[in-house]
Amino acid sequence: MPRSPVLRNSFAVASALAVLAAPGIAAQGGGLPTIPVTAAQDTLPPVRLTGLDVAVLRSPMTLDRIPFAISTLGDEIGRTGRSGAFLEETLHGFPGVHVQNRFNDAVGERITIRGFGARSQFGVRGIRILVDGIPATLPDGQSSLDHLDLGSLGQVEALRGPGSALYGNAAGGVLAFRSRVPPASPLHQEFRWMEGDHGLRRVHSLTSGSALGGGYLVSLARYAFDGFRVRPNATGDESYGEAERDHLNFQISAPTRGGTLRITGNAVQLAAENPGSLNRATIEIGDRRAFIGNINQRTRKDVTQAQLGVAWEGAVAAGRGLDLMAYGIQREVANPIPSAVIDLDRTALGVRAILRSSSPEETGVRPRWALGTELDMQLDDRRNHTNSQGERGTLTLDQSERVLGGAVFVQAMIPLTPVLDVMTGLRYDRIQFRAEDRLAGVGGRPDGSGTRTMDSASPSFGIHLSAHRSFGAWLNVATAFETPTSSELANRQDGVGGFNPELEPQVGVTTEIGARGAIGASVVYEAAYFYTLLHRELIPFEVEDQPGRSYFRNSGRSVRSGVELALEGALTPSLTTRFTLATNDARFKEFVVGDDDFGGNRVPGVGRLRVEGLVRAGQGPWFLEFRGEHNGSVYGNDANDAASLSPNHALFDLRMGANDLEILGTRLSPFIGITNLFDEGYDASIVVNAFGGRYFEPGPGRSVYIGGSWALERE
Repeated sequence: MPRSPVLRNSFAVASALAVLAAPGIAAQGGGLPTIPVTAAQDTLPPVRLTGLDVAVLRSPMTLDRIPFAISTLGDEIGRTGRSGAFLEETLHGFPGVHVQNRFNDAVGERITIRGFGARSQFGVRGIRILVDGIPATLPDGQSSLDHLDLGSLGQVEALRGPGSALYGNAAGGVLAFRSRVPPASPLHQEFRWMEGDHGLRRVHSLTSGSALGGGYLVSLARYAFDGFRVRPNATGDESYGEAERDHLNFQISAPTRGGTLRITGNAVQLAAENPGSLNRATIEIGDRRAFIGNINQRTRKDVTQAQLGVAWEGAVAAGRGLDLMAYGIQREVANPIPSAVIDLDRTALGVRAILRSSSPEETGVRPRWALGTELDMQLDDRRNHTNSQGERGTLTLDQSERVLGGAVFVQAMIPLTPVLDVMTGLRYDRIQFRAEDRLAGVGGRPDGSGTRTMDSASPSFGIHLSAHRSFGAWLNVATAFETPTSSELANRQDGVGGFNPELEPQVGVTTEIGARGAIGASVVYEAAYFYTLLHRELIPFEVEDQPGRSYFRNSGRSVRSGVELALEGALTPSLTTRFTLATNDARFKEFVVGDDDFGGNRVPGVGRLRVEGLVRAGQGPWFLEFRGEHNGSVYGNDANDAASLSPNHALFDLRMGANDLEILGTRLSPFIGITNLFDEGYDASIVVNAFGGRYFEPGPGRSVYIGGSWALERE
């Protein structure tokens, strides 16, 4: 076994069960519903049933009246000893939401909601993502989270299920990340340091405060990781998978013209090696090696990205609010994969305007509504070369691409009675893909230039019944619309430029029923059942002469159904527990490729079962947490071959620490964590339909990290 690798940071799970946003359960900090327990009490107090506001539905609403599965997480993000190195730490405990941490910064962590997103070879697919209100998802549906600053994160909201009626071009749902709210004091300075196995290091400075009626936040961070994937036949302890990332994030807000003006910016520079995936025989060697082909071809990714957003929100009339936003992104990528070197220069621009009702507190039980429009543009300059040991060889693709997306939408929450609410929405999206093939005619090459347009009207309908002050139930029906991304359209087996003329968007309908509530004085819960029927699901595959490069095709019909459950309880005033369970039976109903009929097979990359549990002990400044997760088996290919099956596995983590120890007028918060406590060998992720049976990416063994933060506040 190799030396214990870096944190799997399962630990973040502490926050996890945010999903427990039971109707009106009191929110802690950023919105995690909790049983309010204090050190002064010897018995458990009753659950407080106050409203928890969420904003992911475009207009602020209280969770106890929303007919959708929504999870939220807040204050715990920065107070439970997280490393701040991995995205999965912030999403543990959201049922139906799974982050496959590949410990490979060249491809990033794969996020799935109800199995959507499993096709992603890199970045995020099938999920709409916003960071401080600015889209991280471009008009073609592709998301990148290299720029997300985990160290300054303050809140996460997750809408599980189709987000098309609200955000468009997403089948899985929506994730909305928000930076911390600046404190009321003029200056808060925090320094954070963390170091772990395999050269894992992160240092972070966060400066924030309030002045002149507004607030500010400036975050600087540096992350480094030596990697745990060993070089085959290397002498000594050599690894492949090194990564470095420098990050700047800032936010300034100020009162302007009766509202609030917010300017948000960030910049990131990333350099990371890609150790690749392995077949079953190589995985079973047990040394967690890197793929020799990736090493020989020097596969990696170098990214430089800058983003700026400007937003204004305020009242324009009694009971009326207006949100305006504009953003710009510049991104440069150099990405050698085994078969090619991909160079991509990207510019993205967008604007959004939403007219809505004011917050629930101001409107009482009157209807709440939002209507708006969006316009986004994505300009790509794409060049592919053959890969000669990491160097650019023959130019095989040279084209400019433009994606133009426009949408209009309307949404309304209508209280029919004091206990019955109806929510309905309608969105129309029109997305145009245009390519100019600059290699047309070279050596008799056909001209792949052309335009493709994909559009869809996406309605949704939901009803919520507040049957009791501690119990609510809902039913909804919503549509899913998801286009191929420009990268997926540009990958053509025939070698011609332009966009694949045969690849179509996937569409579907989801029906969901659910309930939130409280059991006695010490337990809250959320439960949901969903059924999704999809047409033309987008499925990746690889071919022999282009290993490591994914092509895409549409299946016929497929279905997904499952149950999601979340529980949180206070056993004593100083001992709490959390539990989540998610099932997902994802199967092809109709899917024929050549002579192969895959009807009835499980959709590859989607697990049938995921269970998480957490026990936390602690009162006052100290805490001790023990967390476990069980992940069911996953097939790696459409045929469901036994050789493609990734077996189920269980992981356990332990962490402990203290918060806000007073030392000489400053606050010290040390922590320590152990991930994969029992050194389990497991597959961290699955590469769907990879050529040569290379479906599996191993996870690290037992890992230890330590760290702490030091904070000073000026009153």
